[in-house]
Amino acid sequence: MLKKLVIFFLLLAFSISCSTVEEKPQDSGEVEAERTESVQSIVMKQGYNVLNAIKSKDAKTLSKFVHPKKGVLFSPYGTIEVKRAQVFMPAQLKEFFKNSKQLEWGTEAGRGDPIRLSPEEYFNAYVYDEEFSETEIVTFDGIHQETNSIQNIKDVFPESHYVEFFVPGSEEFEGMDWKSLKLVFSEYNGQFYLIGIIHDQWTP
Repeated sequence: MLKKLVIFFLLLAFSISCSTVEEKPQDSGEVEAERTESVQSIVMKQGYNVLNAIKSKDAKTLSKFVHPKKGVLFSPYGTIEVKRAQVFMPAQLKEFFKNSKQLEWGTEAGRGDPIRLSPEEYFNAYVYDEEFSETEIVTFDGIHQETNSIQNIKDVFPESHYVEFFVPGSEEFEGMDWKSLKLVFSEYNGQFYLIGIIHDQWTP
């Protein structure tokens, strides 16, 4: 009987000691990971920084955001014609507004005529042709307006992210005069760089 009592008390003491063991604190690395800024937040911030430089026609500042290896591609419409699009490397973009030479940027929607303009002429017609900085419709990796054109950003730029600034159309034209500017970013050495400036609008 005494032996059974000794065993009982030993088991009781063991169970009490187990119940008082403190819970292991959460790994500090896991806590820090939760605090890390999200990709969406980083890209959205870059989008606004780039848009401010575009609005100001500050080519020098804009060039600092451009991908050092891929450069930045310009497309006048949501359907990107890779073989016709112009691509500027950071050093070339610094001289963007100083270049008066006419370049071919793509084909005009509906007519199919080549778009031949100087960089500044193209900028005024197919980059900042609306007050995109004032719009409240800003999306991440999403197309706000359903269009009749092929949206091939993800095909041309796989593993990229983009910010779209959308300006809705007027009642006068039943909303068909909407405009959009999509800024595409790709990660390189831990940072997100600009690889595409995609203008879009209604096309026939």
